[in-house]
Amino acid sequence: MSPGDVREIGSGELLSHGVHVVDDRTRITATQRTPGPVILLSMQGAASELSIDTVTARPDHAVFAFVDAAGLVTKEPNGPWMPVEGGLVVAPPGIAQHVRCAGSWSITAAYVPRATLGAFVAALPATAQVLEERRPLDRAMQAFVEQVLAVEDTETAIERYAIERLIVEMSGAILLDRTDGASGHRSPHAALRDKAVAVIAQQCSDPALNPARVAREVRSSLRQLQLVFAEAENSVAGEIRHQRARLAKSLLLDSRFDSLSIEQISQRAGFPPPISLRRALEEEYGATPRALRAHREAAQRPQNETADR
Repeated sequence: MSPGDVREIGSGELLSHGVHVVDDRTRITATQRTPGPVILLSMQGAASELSIDTVTARPDHAVFAFVDAAGLVTKEPNGPWMPVEGGLVVAPPGIAQHVRCAGSWSITAAYVPRATLGAFVAALPATAQVLEERRPLDRAMQAFVEQVLAVEDTETAIERYAIERLIVEMSGAILLDRTDGASGHRSPHAALRDKAVAVIAQQCSDPALNPARVAREVRSSLRQLQLVFAEAENSVAGEIRHQRARLAKSLLLDSRFDSLSIEQISQRAGFPPPISLRRALEEEYGATPRALRAHREAAQRPQNETADR
């Protein structure tokens, strides 16, 4: 079976994702796909009780879970049972809940590495939220994850990378739109800067992206946006360069893109001339493109040698 293939999983693997079926006699169906560090999971069943603890099982992952159930009650450890509506659960620190479902239910979830969400918000919320009203992006992400889990065809390496990036970007946009902006704890300038960073993270591969276009995307004047970034000792152009360097580094460290030349990596990351890529990587990471690739290959060599023995 190839990496990223869809497959049904049993209770043991469910437990590795932090999901425990309290009554062993309860039958649930679970499917997973792992197009990379992102984990996609779907579960369906009848009346049942689940103990969910992704905080312990997947401590480096945020969880975005779409829950559909006729009747649902939950409780935190040592807390009372409380009725809740189904909806979108956004849990940057993970989920630690007991859940009782009455009647048929389904959960579609994406486990997203928290480190990848830093491009969208300055700080991840410390608590989970249940959002009963699903907006267009919420519904689009749920439909996309469900479709990815429904198609059994083997993915190519490029397809796995594209699926992973789309899930990260949709998750980050939901996090920015539904939690950070609504919480009220961010100043207007910080909220504007976060929105601009999200736009840059999503569009940095486009060589035509520039500060003026970012300002239009977030409905701000360029002068105002530049002042907002200056307050954080940064600049719009500097953030564009940073996000392009981040993207280029991820491509250089991913063996699925070894067939691409440095010039092609430069183009995919939004750096038309390779010299711009080299300068940005040296500034951000103190390494050249070839050095990053060589370091990754050297780190993998002992693992490959051990596996061959």
